[in-house]
Amino acid sequence: MTYVMVEKQIHSVPEEYLSEIAEFIDYILFKAEKNKTANASGTAVFFGCLKNPIDGMEFQRNVRDEWN
Repeated sequence: MTYVMVEKQIHSVPEEYLSEIAEFIDYILFKAEKNKTANASGTAVFFGCLKNPIDGMEFQRNVRDEWN
């Protein structure tokens, strides 16, 4: 859907509903910004400051090698 088509649909809506459309657009923009920031941070959202999560099995192998 293009902006022109959306604009035509908005022009056909009665004026008393324009505030609801504005609120919905604000919500969509908020959701898009939230998704953009969540995708940009990658795994840091789930693992704190770690950019690449550590492979648990690799870590255990390294620790076992240190004990020998």
